[in-house]
Amino acid sequence: MRVLKNYLIFFFVWGLIAAPLFGEVVKPTYALVGCRIHPVNGTPIDKGTIIIRNGKIEATGPAEKISIPEDAEVIDAKELEAYPGLIDAYTQYFLESTSPSTAQRQSRMMAASPPEERSWDKTGFLVVENLKFKKTTLDSLHRAGITTILVSPPQQIFAGLSALLNLNGEKLPAMVLQDKVALHLYFTTARGSYPSSLMGTVALFRQSFYDAQHYDLQKKTFLRYPDKVSRPKYDAFLERLLPYVIEKKPVIFNCANLEDIKRAIRLIEEFDLNGYIAGANEAWRVIDWVKKARRPLLVSVDFKPPITSRYANMGEELKKEAEKEIYPHNPAELQKEKISFALVSGKISKPGDFLKNVRLAVEAGLPAEEALKALTIIPARYFGVDSYLGSIEPGKIANLILTKGELFTADCQVRRVFVDGLSFEVKTAEAKSTGKAAAVNLSGNWKASLVSQMGTLESTWELTQEGNKVSGMIASEMGNWEISEGTLSGNKLTMVIMANIMGQDMELTFEGEASKDKIRGTISFAGGSAEMTATRIPDAR
Repeated sequence: MRVLKNYLIFFFVWGLIAAPLFGEVVKPTYALVGCRIHPVNGTPIDKGTIIIRNGKIEATGPAEKISIPEDAEVIDAKELEAYPGLIDAYTQYFLESTSPSTAQRQSRMMAASPPEERSWDKTGFLVVENLKFKKTTLDSLHRAGITTILVSPPQQIFAGLSALLNLNGEKLPAMVLQDKVALHLYFTTARGSYPSSLMGTVALFRQSFYDAQHYDLQKKTFLRYPDKVSRPKYDAFLERLLPYVIEKKPVIFNCANLEDIKRAIRLIEEFDLNGYIAGANEAWRVIDWVKKARRPLLVSVDFKPPITSRYANMGEELKKEAEKEIYPHNPAELQKEKISFALVSGKISKPGDFLKNVRLAVEAGLPAEEALKALTIIPARYFGVDSYLGSIEPGKIANLILTKGELFTADCQVRRVFVDGLSFEVKTAEAKSTGKAAAVNLSGNWKASLVSQMGTLESTWELTQEGNKVSGMIASEMGNWEISEGTLSGNKLTMVIMANIMGQDMELTFEGEASKDKIRGTISFAGGSAEMTATRIPDAR
């Protein structure tokens, strides 16, 4: 009887613990009322209503036809525009960069390795395992209306596998939609080893694809005739290529110029690859090639002429003219030829510049409705997520943005973002500019001491200031912490610090005063506070 009682107690306690772990978290219900809806897959709806329930779009349509649920939080969206969340399908946001010491160590290892070590092979690199969340980056993406991103690996010949993220503001694992989207390849060279020329890189691609085909044939022959054929020697690199060469999973070629586009198309056609062309800001110069190939295009709105272009090598004046007057026409020229494409940021590092450059493409002749498709439903189709992303339709994930003004106008402001049905209010420029002007500029390095009842923690602060806005990083024996939402009003400094303490993510707040060479104040956290004093580290000049 006692044993039975113990079992019952065990299952009762386990039920209490397991319910939160395995039970589905119910998300809020919202009613967006009075907005002009741009569904993408349909005509715009004036004075519409969108119902969001538990992370999904439950209903959408004219306000008079949509009933507002009793449990919904009503958001007055009059005079606002509702769009699907934007998808930036070629970025490197959140990708953790290699530290200098690690890079130097890897460089020495590569130089010491014989060619057969395949130093150019990074096919085992997974972006999803090399991401680091930054709240400031997330906020910048939301301000640009971006709710979903494809993060590509760093530049290497065989670079690795990208990841697709939904920017729902939670920890990175909760953002991941797909962890192995595509294999990325770059037309670049290996430093200090083969291949040392682009001709060698193309030869390497061709030989590797041929080797993968032959390796697959050997494996299949052995399985069919195990008593007559020797088992092929295991090759990890070729094993990683098989899904892309044989099974036809996506391969994305980064194409920095018109010659790269032609190289990629030749390889795609020769080996019947499921090939995508990324970058492609010179697609207009080889438009017949692109039109005939009919491959998915991830067209960058980075309008700087590539270094191989004649526009980049005939003086600074012509280069700037090409960046402003010629390259922004690339998307419009593709659209005129009925060529499908997604618009991506590529090498653009600031999300705000991405949307600004899309507006330049619209001003250069790209119809606004086609630009919207290139930022929503088209990239969703390319990566097989159009059944739940890319348009405003019942049943799809509630990735939405509310804007003041139409999306591609100069005075457009993103006011609110929904990702996975979670609401993020975007602070407007007017709200940010309130308060006094900054009395000093805090940009630079600082030596700081945090004193609390638990002791003293020494740290180094690297601050960046633009106007009143302050951001940066804190380095100490406890790791690296991110400074976000920092504001300097006169001499008063406030900041939010995203810290990880003993494996737990925590949000700390700082309030204090700053002068040219000293910062004093209090860092508050759950259960206590610490006094902080920092002094500027002089520039080593």
